[in-house]
Amino acid sequence: MCVDANAGARAAAKERAAQKDALFAQEGLKFFNKETQLARTQKRNVVGYSRDLSDAYAGALAAQGKGRKRVEAAAQKYFRAKGTVNEGGRSRTFGKAQLQGYLAAQSEVESVIDNVLRRNMAYAQEGSKRKFQAAQAQGREALGIPAAYGAPVMLPPTNRLGGALQIASSVASIYSGFGGTNIFGKNFGFGPQ
Repeated sequence: MCVDANAGARAAAKERAAQKDALFAQEGLKFFNKETQLARTQKRNVVGYSRDLSDAYAGALAAQGKGRKRVEAAAQKYFRAKGTVNEGGRSRTFGKAQLQGYLAAQSEVESVIDNVLRRNMAYAQEGSKRKFQAAQAQGREALGIPAAYGAPVMLPPTNRLGGALQIASSVASIYSGFGGTNIFGKNFGFGPQ
């Protein structure tokens, strides 16, 4: 059996391959942990988005309640003022100022409620959606890229011929040390005769 001249290089390459496999497995596990963290982050972002929408809707309902309270106060004021009685005179504008005040208050409140429930609600929904999308993108950015193995570790070929030549060279140097003659005392024509 001949000695492999590249045995040391092959052993070093196998060691580098084992280290690279271990590092790849470690990076893969880190990425898996980041994936689970991303899943939790996404669930948390959905809850935050839902809360933002419900907070905006609750604010709109509170504004609507305040507006209706103002309409109620205007109606009470109008109907209290009706305590004056139309005594059958010729005036065609009796009580018209109080009615116009009540209708103006009602119109103003309806306009505010319309803005709160439509335009402002749309602003709040769009803002919540943008906040949610930014949080989702930030979570995906924190995930990073998955582990990549990279280029494989190349194993050098076996070099048995080099090992055989090295052995032959050693034998030749030993042979020349004995003056070129056979160690058994016979000359086979290789050295001086």
